Amino acid sequence: MADVDLNPGVAQDDVNLTSPVFFAHGDPHAIWRRLRAEDPVHWTSGRLTRKFWSVTRYADARFVFMNDTRIFSVQRSGANLPMGPEFEDPASSFFTEMSTSGQQLSVMDGVPHSDLRRYFSDTFSRKGVDGLEHMVRTITTDTIDALLERGECDFSTEFAGFVPTAVISAILGVPKDRWNDLYRWTSMLAAPEDPEFSVGTPLETNTAGVTNIMETCATLAEEFRGKGQDNLLTVMTRAEIEGKPLTRMQLGFNGLMFFGAGHETTRSSMSTGLAELLRHPDQLDYLYHNRHDPEVLRVASDEFVRYSSPLTHTLRTTTEDTVIGGQPVKQGDWVVVWFHGANRDPAAFPDPERFDVTRAPNPHLGYAVGKHFCLGAHLARLDMQIMLEVLLDRLDEIELAAPIEMSSSNLFWGIKHMPIRFKRRG
Repeated sequence: MADVDLNPGVAQDDVNLTSPVFFAHGDPHAIWRRLRAEDPVHWTSGRLTRKFWSVTRYADARFVFMNDTRIFSVQRSGANLPMGPEFEDPASSFFTEMSTSGQQLSVMDGVPHSDLRRYFSDTFSRKGVDGLEHMVRTITTDTIDALLERGECDFSTEFAGFVPTAVISAILGVPKDRWNDLYRWTSMLAAPEDPEFSVGTPLETNTAGVTNIMETCATLAEEFRGKGQDNLLTVMTRAEIEGKPLTRMQLGFNGLMFFGAGHETTRSSMSTGLAELLRHPDQLDYLYHNRHDPEVLRVASDEFVRYSSPLTHTLRTTTEDTVIGGQPVKQGDWVVVWFHGANRDPAAFPDPERFDVTRAPNPHLGYAVGKHFCLGAHLARLDMQIMLEVLLDRLDEIELAAPIEMSSSNLFWGIKHMPIRFKRRG
């Protein structure tokens, strides 16, 4: 299926960009290439009732990120487009209500954002993440060792998706018997239009995923309060915003942020990275022979992120009249940065459509830049470096066992299923 539900008088590309179903079967890269070349700051009218500016050039995307809070607000309308018309009204969509309430780090402006971020900075600093290496390596090794005897698995769900979910669960303090539930709920949050995760309408599916994750995180945080445990939910119980402790709602919603960011992005980057390595066996061979070199793996993981751009877009609302890439933009307009467009801009990356695990420098925007630079960037890199090393150490003769399936999401777009066959190395 290439196109979906064209509305009279609306460009097909615009409709497709606002249709999660299109992303499962269509070719959004073709749209981003056209827009970047012909209309890089494009007034977009799709399935939603509200129009917005689509930004697809690297320099324009950086301009937006570097002017967060000053010219662009993430708090006024949330950090992402509504997943469909039924998600536009905060009174109808719990996720939209929460996303525009300023109660989560990723959707806060100004002083509240700075206040809350500093409580998490030690855990996710380079030094803090280095201290997590043994835990990440243990989870990764245990996961892949459990798959070895089978000789096959769904790489996207059983390895690339499970490991980061387990890691962030362990960091937060979530017991192991809840990890599979949280994996499923995160999928319901990220791709509610996908029939595989549906428990009703897309709105009902999304709401169920959101509320289950929030309730789990808030309940555990309250149990940990005052007990001095060494986990991130305990840190949240000590955090304050403008002198006030986090409410139960804030505890739950910030816990949800870590699952959305920690699970979907790494899953998509690792799955896309392996798929491309199978298409480029010379690059797979290069990584195998350098699998114990952290710098080689770091460079490769950054190319995984650039090429996959697992967070498809982010939304900002202008706080004053401005100009983006020569295009006047009015106060109150929505501006959507499409990461795939920016991360494959030939003005920023030589031969940008080429997958290259040796690409350096690689100033991709997969982790954003500026005030909202991804808090978990160091952790994501560590996850992927260890996952790559263990994968290359343990598996040999890897091949696809069935066609790849893409997810139905224009927010977290990536590989949903990737069945592979392999042999135990050595």
